[in-house]
Amino acid sequence: MTVINTNVAANLTANALASNQRSMNQAMERLSTGSRLNSGSDDVAGLAIVSKMDAQIAGLNQAVRNANDGIAQIQTVDGAAIEIDEMLQRMRELAVQAVNTTNTASDLVLINKEFTALATAIDGVANNTQFNDTNQISAATTNTYQIGQDASQTMAVTFQDFNLAAGAATGTAGVTTFASITDAEVVAMDDAVTFTLFDGETLSLAAADTADLASVAGLAQLFNVKADAAGLAVTASGTNAGGLVLTADVAKVNVNAAASVVNATAVSAGNTLTVTATTTATGADGGVMGADLSAYLTLGANAQGGGTIAALDVAIAGVASQRADFGAWMNRLEHTVDNLTQTSQNTSAARSRIADADYAAETSELARTQIIAQAATAMLSQANQQAQSVLALLK
Repeated sequence: MTVINTNVAANLTANALASNQRSMNQAMERLSTGSRLNSGSDDVAGLAIVSKMDAQIAGLNQAVRNANDGIAQIQTVDGAAIEIDEMLQRMRELAVQAVNTTNTASDLVLINKEFTALATAIDGVANNTQFNDTNQISAATTNTYQIGQDASQTMAVTFQDFNLAAGAATGTAGVTTFASITDAEVVAMDDAVTFTLFDGETLSLAAADTADLASVAGLAQLFNVKADAAGLAVTASGTNAGGLVLTADVAKVNVNAAASVVNATAVSAGNTLTVTATTTATGADGGVMGADLSAYLTLGANAQGGGTIAALDVAIAGVASQRADFGAWMNRLEHTVDNLTQTSQNTSAARSRIADADYAAETSELARTQIIAQAATAMLSQANQQAQSVLALLK
């Protein structure tokens, strides 16, 4: 059928030309950006996957930097520990020299000059070793390294106190629950304690208040007096909802061994005080020296008795133990860095397969669409000229 108003061939050619133009534009965009995904319409699922991979890769790369920072921090502290170990070794050598009874009192004075200078230097290193303007071994500190892209992927390390006096046996807190307190246990509570009540209020008893107690009844009576003075509503038997919780700082409460088990010792009615007690056990407070070395810093009677040598042996072993921790942590972090780097590389490769433009395919697509565009343009011209044949019928 020959018509003029509707040029079907031209319409078909124009639609094909428009579709081809979109494909050509997409190929040109990918070639110019290097990315296969330039809008959500390119690949909806692929775009979502790439977005998650971007977050993972960035997190992995930052975790690598975090782990390397951790290695640098531990190396800094380990370097200080090396110097402290060398000074302890020299102090032990001097202590061995001082033990020999061929030394006179004046000889010990001369030996002690270097000995005490080294002790001062050790505390100086412990108190002045810093990383990023922060003291590292002047007190027990815990560092947490973020070594993965997720919040839970962390590594915690603890640097102990390297001061000579840091190994004092001040006690480690532990919580013990028992049904009743015996008179003997009350008598043992001769230090300052703090009661934290069920409603969050606190009641502190000074050492003078607890030192002379002789019985549970005395504690209950004193507890009531102090509670009334503080305006706290409590009862001697501790029957309030939630009970009473006895808390204390390290070395503030010293109950006997019976507190470590459920104490079924019967006490008279009205004198029972049910509590959860924070008790103490003898032990180091986080220092590497193992004992307070301040008593051994003068080569005299202690050195002659061998006490200084024994104390230094413990200190040297403590430093060695902490340095072993340093080495283990550094090895772990180094392997972590290797794994994170490898994972980041593999994830980047996977992301590339989804997001990056394949230049071989896209250049072929561009050539194809350009040829089709030229052919379609020629065909559109031909389709537009077909209507001219109608004029021949009108002659």
